[in-house]
This record gives sequence, structure tokens and C-alpha cells, in this order.
Amino acid sequence: MKKSILILLVTTVVAFSASWSMGPGGLSGWPGLPCSDILEAGLLRAGMSIEYTDTDDGSILRVPLKCCWGVTEDIEVGAVIPMVPVDKPYDGSIIGDITLSGGWLYEKARGGTALKFTGRLTFPSGEKHRDRGSELAVGGVTSTTFLDFRLSLSAEYALNGGRNPFDDTISDIMYFTAGGSSFVTPDILLYAAMNGSTTSMFKAGGGVQYLLQENLAIDGGINIGLADYENFNIYTGVSWTGEGF
Repeated sequence: MKKSILILLVTTVVAFSASWSMGPGGLSGWPGLPCSDILEAGLLRAGMSIEYTDTDDGSILRVPLKCCWGVTEDIEVGAVIPMVPVDKPYDGSIIGDITLSGGWLYEKARGGTALKFTGRLTFPSGEKHRDRGSELAVGGVTSTTFLDFRLSLSAEYALNGGRNPFDDTISDIMYFTAGGSSFVTPDILLYAAMNGSTTSMFKAGGGVQYLLQENLAIDGGINIGLADYENFNIYTGVSWTGEGF
């Protein structure tokens, strides 16, 4: 009897642990925290956020437009088009670097542990100093659930070609993320993450996600720059998930 109750509890928590939002590259996850979820086949998730970033030279306002589509049971694809209406430090392009990405669920074990491989292509449509530029990246993310807490770890290897990969020097970069998420109620989830790279980028932050309706969620949070040109970043966003695509 006790074993059956434990199995039911773990299964329920794993089912509730799925993301309602979108993470880096438009794939499943949360802002700044990817996870091993794959959007169910035939579902489309679309959303946008408003991000205010403070730097030593002025403020930046971004409005990323995001979408994610569940292609099959084990594959999803995502896209992010960042609009930048305010850019005081650099006065650059109103469009940031556009990202196309994909995720493949390689393996899922009992208890909520899973491994997802990811790929990403970023187009240099943004500002030279504000955005990363052209990047081709591959990586992986694993998540595991401990009752009411979910741990996610990710790593990504990228080749960066700057504004013009055919003329600029190509350099390699590693990106790392470690974080966790936990439900306070069935409709409210808290998450926190630390992000870093081999180019001395390092920041930490967290946020909250709230399920307004069955297919509509909002989120918001803050990130603090510990080693980069960004001092802090505040964001809020909304995500909608539809069927039949």
C-alpha cells in the first residue's frame, strides 16, 4: 500500500513538473533555465516577454517573440525573434539576433530523469556589441525530479563567427546552466538558475510562473549580472499553448 502511494505521488509530481513556458532558443523550459521536456506532438506554444536590462552605459528594452512546436513525440523546434525598441548603450538594430533551435528527447527513465540533445543556429541580425552574433551550437540538458523539486543541468558548445562568419575569426564557447524548479501550488511554480560561459559571462536569478488558464501562463523574474556588461535584468512574459497543429 505504501509503495503504491509513493509511486502515485512521484507520477503526479513528474506530470506537474512540465514547463508551461519557453526557455532559451524557444525550446521547453523557463527564461534562463532549459529543461528536458519536449512539447507534445501537434502542440504549438507561442509567447512574448518584455525585458528591461540595466548596464553601466544605459538601459536596453527587449521584446522577444517566441514559439515552440512539438513535431513528434520526441522532437520539438523553437524560434526567437527579439525586438529591441530601446537601446541606449549602442543605438543598434531594432531587431536582435534571430535564433532557430531544436530538441530531441534521447532517453527518459522512470522517476522523471531525462536527457535531451539540443541544436541551435543564431543569425547575426542584431547589434555587434549588444548581441552574440552568428553561432552554431550543440548541447544537452538533463533534468531529474526529487519529489517536489526538479534539478536541471545543461551544457552547450558553440562556434561563434561574430557579425560575419565568413570574414571574422571563428571562436569556440561553452555555455553552462544549473538550476531548479518547484511547484508551490498546482498553478504556481518557482525557478532559479545560474548561467555562465567561458567568455566570462556569469549571472544568477530566478522567477515565478503562474498558470492563468489551462493553456495560458504568465511569468516574471530578475537576473543579476555577476560578470558581464549587464548589471541586472527584469522581465515578464506570457505564453499560450494550442492544439491541432
